[in-house]
Amino acid sequence: MSHDPYALAFPAPAFTLTSTDVDERGQLPRSAYAEEGDRSPALTWTDLPEGTRSLLVTAYDADAPVPGGLWHWVLTDVPAAAGGLPTGAGSAESTVPGAVALPNDLGRAGYSGVNPPPGTGVHRLFIAATALDVDHLEVPAGASTALVHVLAVPHTLGRAVLVATSTAPAV
Repeated sequence: MSHDPYALAFPAPAFTLTSTDVDERGQLPRSAYAEEGDRSPALTWTDLPEGTRSLLVTAYDADAPVPGGLWHWVLTDVPAAAGGLPTGAGSAESTVPGAVALPNDLGRAGYSGVNPPPGTGVHRLFIAATALDVDHLEVPAGASTALVHVLAVPHTLGRAVLVATSTAPAV
């Protein structure tokens, strides 16, 4: 298995992130696959650190067979009071009031479903919610996911990560 993208990340206190669509280390529902619906899983956060005003939500395939893995979703400015996101909140048709969907590694502003290439085994999708002390993260147009994370560091109050799996078809 490949790396854990948060093992060396800026340290942050943990809070709780759950999903009605997938259990920790459980298989993603077929609706979260690119060819089966392309729908982001539902998320719920609780026990946010005091002072949390917004969240940065991301999904990252650490086992994608490309250098550096693959970011499937980058959503900033999610109001903390929302308490979570419904299934499919990452789709192009969905809107989360106040939130800003940024282009992922596939060039899409929103969630791109998993699509593990044949023969690449089990992939881990790290779904993370980062609690921020600002309502709006000032992200310049065209910013990379790396820059988004760098800009979030001074505003980070906490982080929660839910790991789900997807399985590539056999060769």
